Amino acid sequence: MERKDSWSGTLVLICQPAEERVLGAKAMIEDGLYTRFPKPDYALALHVSSGIPLGKIVLHSKTAYSGANTVDIIVRGVAGHGAYPHRSVDPVLVASQIVVSLQSIVSRTLNPLEPGVITVGAIHGGTKHNIISDRVEMQLTVRSDNFKTREILLDGIKRVSQGVARSLGVPENLLPEVVISEGESTPPTINDEETANFIKGVFEKSLEKGTVIDWPRGGMGAEDFAYFVHPDHGVKGVYFNIGGTVTENVEDAPPHHSPLFQIKPEPPIKIGIEAMVVAAESLLNK
Repeated sequence: MERKDSWSGTLVLICQPAEERVLGAKAMIEDGLYTRFPKPDYALALHVSSGIPLGKIVLHSKTAYSGANTVDIIVRGVAGHGAYPHRSVDPVLVASQIVVSLQSIVSRTLNPLEPGVITVGAIHGGTKHNIISDRVEMQLTVRSDNFKTREILLDGIKRVSQGVARSLGVPENLLPEVVISEGESTPPTINDEETANFIKGVFEKSLEKGTVIDWPRGGMGAEDFAYFVHPDHGVKGVYFNIGGTVTENVEDAPPHHSPLFQIKPEPPIKIGIEAMVVAAESLLNK
């Protein structure tokens, strides 16, 4: 604000809730973020990363983050006694086979050059050692980099779940129910290529030499920032990352969400603020 004579325009700062469950950005859009307040021409965001060397900036010109879908599978069976399995249909066995078979969707239906992930993060079922239950609940996260891959994976989950159940004798009226969350899901975060290249050039010119580095994506993390820059809105987005781990420790650095996660906070905070300011001022340059 003290340098307002060097830029012209409207700056909107977004304080977003519920980022980890990818709920906040969508809720803000639905609450009128772009109608109750000035809709920006550009949107910028950054994230610290334990998998990037300390103080280094990584900015991809296109895909910054994958899309994520939260999926629940409810597997049903016919309850009975563990000593008489032939009188039951065991949903624990069905769920176990589904877990293994789901991986064939990625390995055998996707183009091998197209990334995709299906992870079963939780399984809940049964009550006692000698009881065959009638229900198992599974929780999945599904990652993709485009809408076509997303469709292949989600359709495959339904097909495989029901196919495995049928093969193990589950009655038609008890076939697995696949529930795709509309809330805890986000499309991929795609940077606007022209704007991303412009911002990258600004960083290379304005920040200390060597701050911006080329670094491959190390996984399929997702961000609901994607909702702010969805093509429907016409807002050009740029999302970049700043390293938080001493260079020699990057290879073995605990990942995000690990109880051992640890970064050095001061360098990313300082560089992050500087990077955001020079990027915004450059886009708002008179």
